[in-house]
Amino acid sequence: MKIEIWSDVMCPFCYIGKNNFEKALEKLPFKDDVEVEWKSFQLDPTLDAEKTQNTIQYFKEKKEFLNLRQHKC
Repeated sequence: MKIEIWSDVMCPFCYIGKNNFEKALEKLPFKDDVEVEWKSFQLDPTLDAEKTQNTIQYFKEKKEFLNLRQHKC
């Protein structure tokens, strides 16, 4: 069986998924018959490589997420 996985190497959620996938694969009785091909892509090609920001700042700026601590429902 061949599995192709597309992932952004800078994405923290892709990293979590990669770890979960590898743990699950180890439990398979036919794990030695599985070929995994990792493919890379950039989730946000407009991201400025020179700019430093954390994930929360990124989501607030790019994805227009609300700051839940300041938002009152």
